Amino acid sequence: MPENNAISIDVRVGSAVRIRRIWRSPYAGRFGVVSAIEPSDPYGSYVIEFEDGLHFRYERQDLEPVVSTSAHFYQRAFGRLCRLIRLLVRRLEVGGSWF
Repeated sequence: MPENNAISIDVRVGSAVRIRRIWRSPYAGRFGVVSAIEPSDPYGSYVIEFEDGLHFRYERQDLEPVVSTSAHFYQRAFGRLCRLIRLLVRRLEVGGSWF
């Protein structure tokens, strides 16, 4: 029988997850992506990759589901959109056209 605070989540390679805030967990509270699932590994079944490139192993109880994508994704997308707009404005100022 699961504990009262247990959450059943479907985790697959490529799923976004958040690391639960546990004192023994590295990168607790941060978001990551499941890069591999190795059930027979004694150190942790789930390999999580973080945005800085580091990988850590966790067990299922250390992971929390992520309902939506982290704010970091939206910040990066917005930054790229702003760069594209600046590029288009510069081209128009130089005398170029849209085509």
